Amino acid sequence: MELSENKQAIVERHNKVVYVDGDRIVKVFKATKPASDVFNEALNIARVTEAGVRVPRVLEVSQVADGAWALSTEYVAGVTMRSLMDAAEGTDEYDRLLEQFVDFQIEIQGTPAPELLKDQKTKIAGMVGKTPDLDPSVRYDLQMRTDRMAPGHSICHCDFNPSNVIVAEDGTLYACDWTHVTRGLPEADAAMTYILFKMYHPGHAEAYLDLFSKKADVAKQKVHYWVPVMAAAELSRGRKAAEEFLRSQVDVALDID
Repeated sequence: MELSENKQAIVERHNKVVYVDGDRIVKVFKATKPASDVFNEALNIARVTEAGVRVPRVLEVSQVADGAWALSTEYVAGVTMRSLMDAAEGTDEYDRLLEQFVDFQIEIQGTPAPELLKDQKTKIAGMVGKTPDLDPSVRYDLQMRTDRMAPGHSICHCDFNPSNVIVAEDGTLYACDWTHVTRGLPEADAAMTYILFKMYHPGHAEAYLDLFSKKADVAKQKVHYWVPVMAAAELSRGRKAAEEFLRSQVDVALDID
């Protein structure tokens, strides 16, 4: 894959750089990123697209000049929901945007999941098992919760936050970054979104949970039940900057029956 001289970096992470390059978005991963992970993300996008979710289409997966892998998707002209929310902070417009955000999440969860999407229970169990330095009693509690996880049939983005929602120029919403999608329970997916709000936008976490609970007709207790499990899963990804916060959420496992 060749990138043009006019490419513009818009996001930089520890394992990738994301560019706008003409009519496409290109994620260029570090050379240490396994090819299988990149192809898996492309496959996830293809599957949820075929299921009917509004997603920027996959265009290409190939290597760049230095041998690292890159994934390109179509460019959707618009802005992130996060940027709109930041601009509307403290106004009625923020509430309207949050409602749109929740409606979109519920719409995605209401889409029947392709059978070949990774099973949520299997994935979460594996991640919890790899989480380092957990108190034995907490790990046991988390494993028991995961073992009791019922089969789910919803598309669960599992990283659904306002930065991963694009608001197109005509107002249509698109969801991006499908690395962690699973077939599973909406309440576990909502627990991950709740954690992300608490991490990055704590003043709006409870408003999100209240709105999701009412609109999805899901008791808040069901979402809270999965918070420690999803926090432990995040810890297994090595998020050093958020480690203290995530461990505080995992420790809640001892306080909930």
